Amino acid sequence: MKAQQLTINVALSYSILARVKLEQSQFCYSGMSQYKHDRFFKFYIQSLYRAKGITIKNIQVRNDEDLEIDLMFVGDLDSQGWKEQDLGLFDRLMQTHPTMIIEHYSGYLEGVDIDDCITRKNLYWKYQRQELIKTAKSAQKLTSTERLSKTAMAQIELNNPFTWVLTVNCGTQILQDCAAQLHSEFPQGVYILPNQLRMGIVIIEQLAETPEHLWLKMLGNRESARRAFKEIEQLSSPDRTGRNDIMAACLKYCVYLKDIATDSLTPEESEFMKTMEEIDAWYAGEINNAERRGKLQSAKKMIGAKFQGYVITDQTISKIESLNDRQLDEFMVAILSWQQPAEMTGWLSGIVED
Repeated sequence: MKAQQLTINVALSYSILARVKLEQSQFCYSGMSQYKHDRFFKFYIQSLYRAKGITIKNIQVRNDEDLEIDLMFVGDLDSQGWKEQDLGLFDRLMQTHPTMIIEHYSGYLEGVDIDDCITRKNLYWKYQRQELIKTAKSAQKLTSTERLSKTAMAQIELNNPFTWVLTVNCGTQILQDCAAQLHSEFPQGVYILPNQLRMGIVIIEQLAETPEHLWLKMLGNRESARRAFKEIEQLSSPDRTGRNDIMAACLKYCVYLKDIATDSLTPEESEFMKTMEEIDAWYAGEINNAERRGKLQSAKKMIGAKFQGYVITDQTISKIESLNDRQLDEFMVAILSWQQPAEMTGWLSGIVED
């Protein structure tokens, strides 16, 4: 059942991913705008959790191009990444639900921000729920008017995401207005909203300055992030699994943390600033390569889960690996509706190189 649920989560995630257009805007160094915080936040969490599940960003919400979910994470608790690196409280938050939406606010959280998070999540889930019900009915050969069993509906509801809102700070009145309560399972600074909302708030500036909170503190205010960055730099070797990815994100943000005019930079700092755009371009390429490797691996897992007992041939593997990114996304969405391996091989045979 656990493996089946993970397969559903992976399939759902990549059906979303096929509709997502990843941001490709150029990196900019001036100021401390929300845009830069948002970009770092997505980049940072993608770096931290690439070995622990699937991270999807910039999910367009149906029927409104202006509504966009910052980040969604589908955790794979059997992944070796959870054993290799412990990110303290951040890990505990990311393990509270199979599918999570993560929203980040680099300043004070306002009531309208919470309203927007609720709206985005509800619109997203309404459509995804309909798609999952449709797929489940098709698999059980039910008509559109026939109802799924309570067990099947409960399984679908497991995919209803939980939202963590990460914010630098938040006023007590806002917490009172949304009936937020301190979370009994987490330290001061972590709040839970009424069950129906499926949402929690993490006020980063309320978290104590401890190693347990280090990775969340990097998303706090400038001073908290500076202190956290220094501690991350000094981590001992056993704690540095995936350190290159994490430090690449932190180093980019460190440029913002300095908050100094370009003409006052030392020659060494100036040279560092000049290389940031190159690092950004290189890292974007590394992210794309890692995402493609992950998608290819997940595609093979999905084939095994969909067609139990089917032995995939070298020819089929070669054909899948030759798909470009768009075709691979289409393949991973189409596999949800195929009933026989012949449908898959027929689809692959009909692919024409772009």
